[in-house]
Amino acid sequence: MVDFEPESCRKHVDKNTRIYVDGAFDLLHWGHLNALRQSYKLGGELIVGINGDVETFHAKGISPIYNQDERAELVKGCRWVNEVMVGTPYEVNLDFLVNIAKCDYIAHGDDIAIGASGKDAYDEPKKAGKFIFFRRSLGVSTSTTVGRLIDALESDHFSHLSKNSENKLQYGDFEKALQENEEQMINEGIIDDALFSGNNKHDNKNKKSTDVFPYPRFRLSTSLLGEFITPKPKPKGGKIIYVDGSFDVFHVGHLRLLKRAREMGDYLIVGIYDDQTVRTLKGTPFPFSSLMNRALTILGMRYTDDVVLGAPYVPSRTYLENLGITTVVTGKQHDSKMINRDFDPYREARDMDILVEIDSGSDITTSDIIARVSSRMDQITANIRKRCAIEKTRKNIVCSL
Repeated sequence: MVDFEPESCRKHVDKNTRIYVDGAFDLLHWGHLNALRQSYKLGGELIVGINGDVETFHAKGISPIYNQDERAELVKGCRWVNEVMVGTPYEVNLDFLVNIAKCDYIAHGDDIAIGASGKDAYDEPKKAGKFIFFRRSLGVSTSTTVGRLIDALESDHFSHLSKNSENKLQYGDFEKALQENEEQMINEGIIDDALFSGNNKHDNKNKKSTDVFPYPRFRLSTSLLGEFITPKPKPKGGKIIYVDGSFDVFHVGHLRLLKRAREMGDYLIVGIYDDQTVRTLKGTPFPFSSLMNRALTILGMRYTDDVVLGAPYVPSRTYLENLGITTVVTGKQHDSKMINRDFDPYREARDMDILVEIDSGSDITTSDIIARVSSRMDQITANIRKRCAIEKTRKNIVCSL
């Protein structure tokens, strides 16, 4: 077994080495992408195995929220992935690694993966000296994302999605509501995930402490952020495309929007709304992932050239001109019941005649993902509580390389 060290690990592999990484990769987040990034640095090619739906159920006791084809498509969108295999086994033996995946090593995080048999899922590769482990990303996991969704569903936070509100925000009220939400989130300590850890006196006053999921806190180092940034200058005279959104609970619809937008030009800038903007638009308990969590996910996608953190919900002419935008892209699919506004945020882009509405080819929305979780809430809850308890031991630790 080879211990991962960013520089010394190069002694064991070269540019012709094929590295295999597998997993469920459900509800894709930056922790998954960081695992793929670290694995990619180990060799010349990264091959990713997407555990099949049935295999995942047998190994984890729960079916994934995204099916195997959706999970594979999202992983293919990662900038560090060379090849994807769909429906791979959860337990990897030496024959599969060498003869089927045709890889030299398998890489995995420094946590132990136990298969349905009760044994180490990578026992044979480890014994053969073909296993490399890397540092697991702390403060993020699929379990915590699903846990937050379950917590919100149990608290009836999504009841407004089945109603057509008559009190939509007008443009003149938007900035005021944004400021109020910012102050409220600071007071509640949302930056430290207090909303989801039982410290919010407003949302959890009638909830028992045993009913609240324990969530880890995410700490971002600049060295890790730098690893996700691939500097690329804007092409002179090129078509600069702009697309924005919250990109919370990242799914296939988001990915296809980025892909289609990038295909329309030479350079794609993605604007990501800050936490208080998302809260103002969608209400409590959004966002489920903080701005930096969401930014790392977008930066890990192969279609992204640059990102604007805390992008304005209403991009002005000055803002767009300063970025050199030639086309603003928006998708046709929207979570209309989630968005609390009654004005056109793209009115200036429309006036500039640079707004293009496109069909991403996917009708999946965040509301659909919430519905999937809701339909299986009882099945999920017991499994997630067990996994979130493990995450509790990892909180308040700086996430670094």
